[in-house]
Amino acid sequence: MVDTSRFATALVMVGFLLAATAPSAAADGLDLAPVADTFVQSGTEAGWDHGLADHLDVDQSPADVSYLKFDLSALGAPVARATLTLFCRNGAASGGTVYPVADSAWVEGTRHGETTASAAGPGLKWTDLDTNGNGTLDAADISPFLPDRSRPLAGIGLVVAGQPITVDVTAAFQAGPGLYSLAIVGTSPNEASFASRESTVAAERPRLHVELGAVPVPPSITTTTTTAPPLTTTTTPPPPPAPRTDRGRFRIQPMTLHAASGLLQGQGENLTCYHKHGPSHPMEVGRIHISMPGDGGHHVILFRPHPGPVLWPPKLCPLTLNWDQWELIAQTQHPETDWKLPPGVAINVSRRQPLLVQTHYVRGTHPKTRHAMTKTRLYPIDPATVTAHAGALFLNDRSMVVPPHTRMTEVNRCTITGEGGQAREVKLLSITGHYHFRGLGFEAFRVHTDGSLGEELYKFEGFDQPNFKQFDDPPVLHPGEGIEWRCHYQNNSDKTYTYGPDATTQEHCILFGAYYPTSTVQEAINCTHDKDTAGHDVSTVAIVPGE
Repeated sequence: MVDTSRFATALVMVGFLLAATAPSAAADGLDLAPVADTFVQSGTEAGWDHGLADHLDVDQSPADVSYLKFDLSALGAPVARATLTLFCRNGAASGGTVYPVADSAWVEGTRHGETTASAAGPGLKWTDLDTNGNGTLDAADISPFLPDRSRPLAGIGLVVAGQPITVDVTAAFQAGPGLYSLAIVGTSPNEASFASRESTVAAERPRLHVELGAVPVPPSITTTTTTAPPLTTTTTPPPPPAPRTDRGRFRIQPMTLHAASGLLQGQGENLTCYHKHGPSHPMEVGRIHISMPGDGGHHVILFRPHPGPVLWPPKLCPLTLNWDQWELIAQTQHPETDWKLPPGVAINVSRRQPLLVQTHYVRGTHPKTRHAMTKTRLYPIDPATVTAHAGALFLNDRSMVVPPHTRMTEVNRCTITGEGGQAREVKLLSITGHYHFRGLGFEAFRVHTDGSLGEELYKFEGFDQPNFKQFDDPPVLHPGEGIEWRCHYQNNSDKTYTYGPDATTQEHCILFGAYYPTSTVQEAINCTHDKDTAGHDVSTVAIVPGE
């Protein structure tokens, strides 16, 4: 826990910094307690949760790695210096080496690590880090929670039982407000042990001492006027400073969302949903890069919820999400997709906005690796350069029918620009198609206001890995125009396939895409083609305003 007297002083200081009119920082800074800490151990306790242990172990044999998480989301100024203080419970020639951890989504846990019952806990475990199962943490492991061995922060030398030790970890906290994690890796055969945040002695608990830098304020402007004697010198206040867009170095640092494939050996498919959140401050995203390594990758999709209560799916998620509740931001069916929006166009992500990453992998008999780790990187741009926001485009055919032993084409239309007085201009940024393995190809065309067909906007032949088309010169759909999308199928079976997510028993005909400009910063256009009770074609357009 944070020492209450110092924490009160810290809160006053943070408030002062946020409202200051001149550079200033309290001399003693802030003392922060970890919001989570734990340790993981190899060997017989590799699958154990140690989250509630009152100690943090660091050792080489069996290997113990300790973790601490700190919340710096409320800071209003850059970190000038940060020091970590630990209280030694068991001495050793070396207390280990401190490293940063890229992803702070790990869970502390609910077990003490004293009995085999700890294997049932939800906290971070050695097996979460040692993804190749060889008993060591090495370059072959792909967990996002691994210590970043390329960035050693501090070596903890000799530690003596009953004595505190303090090391400088400033370099770990330079990316602006947010959650940060540190890992301590053992370098001594003798176990070092430190008190955790669960220690009954408050003075022994870990703490991070943070000294904040000054908030820069523009100087006053002095002007001299000679319009009338005598000469008069006046001092006028400067214009209010523009909102900060850099947040330290965050402006040029991408946010990476890791999501694992699950075990790739065996039969069947893995469809997994990972709960994520946006950054600790609003972000304007100008580029999204998705990596889907390993064998059997089918897709990676980044979602955010529509307005209203967030109904999170389970980790082992259903075949498809409820499209009426979740908006697709970006997706790939390729090992690598790099989507760069035009200059001035951005996708807006709110502060701590709920996000969801879904991975879909098909298991195999002899995969190259047992696991794969996908990465979805969001690259922020300066908000001052944003002139328009991008919205998600989702066109879905729910009326489709693929009869047995036929080669056929399903055709759908939607006036995505709106109709009548609500119609507007829409510029297309990207298009891709989606269907199941009976699909032979996918096409999309412009539809003019008179219903005639315009130019081809997209074409793909085959089933696997349909291309993600990015428009260098975005086509402009004028008010009253729309899109026609077509899916071609070959059904050699005795079954009739209708709309649904199950590839073995159902089919899809979906167009994913993006457009701009939007009316609200997180807008999306959803269009559903279906049949009414009389069997007539009906297309319904819904404009989702977003947060």
